Amino acid sequence: MTYAQGTGLSAAVFGAVGTVILFRSSYAFRPLEGGILGSPALTEYNNRIMDENRSRHRWQRIGLGFLCLSFVVQAISSLL
Repeated sequence: MTYAQGTGLSAAVFGAVGTVILFRSSYAFRPLEGGILGSPALTEYNNRIMDENRSRHRWQRIGLGFLCLSFVVQAISSLL
């Protein structure tokens, strides 16, 4: 396997991993319930939703990072 083929294969792997991560975390963020004021139970529920949204946002950034990395590796592969 040549260097160009190896980088092309790694770009495909990075792209596939990034696509899968983005697919798994690409659902819309969940809305908060009850507006600004609410009971302590509602506040706890909203905090849990905000944590889930932060986690989903983090995974979206990781997936996009893998896709960008695959584009960079593919550009390097095409220059070889």
